[in-house]
Amino acid sequence: MKPEINHSQTSVGASFSISPINHITSDVAGLLANFLDALLVRFYPRRICQKVNVVVTELVTNVIQHASDREGEVRLDLRIDPSGLVIKVSNKVSLDEYRTVKAVFDEIFAAEDPRELFARTVRGRRIDKQRGGLGLIRLTAENKFHLSTQYVDGVLVIQATFP
Repeated sequence: MKPEINHSQTSVGASFSISPINHITSDVAGLLANFLDALLVRFYPRRICQKVNVVVTELVTNVIQHASDREGEVRLDLRIDPSGLVIKVSNKVSLDEYRTVKAVFDEIFAAEDPRELFARTVRGRRIDKQRGGLGLIRLTAENKFHLSTQYVDGVLVIQATFP
C-alpha cells in the first residue's frame, strides 16, 4: 500500500490578466474565483479554497467596478504553498485614486478590532442608507486576511495574505 500523500504541501501559482477592462461584460470575478476554488480544492482544505474565492471575487470586482482607466488591464496573481497564501490584484490608477484607496486601508490598519470596525461601518451605512464599501473590511474582519497596498509606476497593487 502506498503512503497517503499530503497534498497541502503542494505549491500552486496562477496569473491572469484581462484587458481592456471595458470589455468585461459578465461575472469574470466570480468565474476566476470559482475556477481557482475548483483547482485548489484538489490540494488544500475547503475552508482555504473558500477564502480564495471570497478574496478573488472582492478584489477583482472592485477593479472592474471602479477602474477609471477602462482601456487598462486587471491582473490577478495567486501563490499558495505550505507557508501561506498570497493574492495580488493590480490595475493602473491615478495618484488621486490611489490616495482614496489608501485612506480606506489606513482606516482598516488603524482599527484595533476589525470586527468592531465592520459592525460600526454596517450600522453607519444602514443609517445613511448607503450600499457597498464593506468588502475590504470583511476580508480582514471575517476572513482574517492581512491586506496591504502599493503604488508603483502608476499601478495600484492590493495584496491579501493568509498565513
